Amino acid sequence: MKNISRQSSLALLIAVPCLLLLMGCNSSAAGAPADPKTNLDPTAVSLEQAITSGKPTLAEFGRGVCVPCKEMRPILEELAVEYQGRLNVVIVEVDEHLDLIDQYKIMMIPTQILFDQNGQKILAHIGFWPKEQIVSQIDTLGID
Repeated sequence: MKNISRQSSLALLIAVPCLLLLMGCNSSAAGAPADPKTNLDPTAVSLEQAITSGKPTLAEFGRGVCVPCKEMRPILEELAVEYQGRLNVVIVEVDEHLDLIDQYKIMMIPTQILFDQNGQKILAHIGFWPKEQIVSQIDTLGID
């Protein structure tokens, strides 16, 4: 039964980017390259490592071919630089982490989850999330 659930979840995750495109997501940043001046790669650290580090964590669950996920990538990379040492930023590729999809009940991508310094889920957001709104939520954690 669990295999059927995972297959259904994966099918939904594959279909959702198309739905989000139909809802009017802007694709202007879809091909934006990573900033070569930074050595901060949000895919380099596992979610488990990040949420147990004692620092707040912003995690995005997505897929490399998802247009809204591609649009979020430069924002996440900027946040990783701006909050270096104070906030973990992690990108979780859903195709590679079906266990985390089940654990965090991810139904659509991209989904961003903000965890506090104790690894407790504070909030979840689905879809493209403007940087200003993310920063506003980060500020509620007292990170300056």
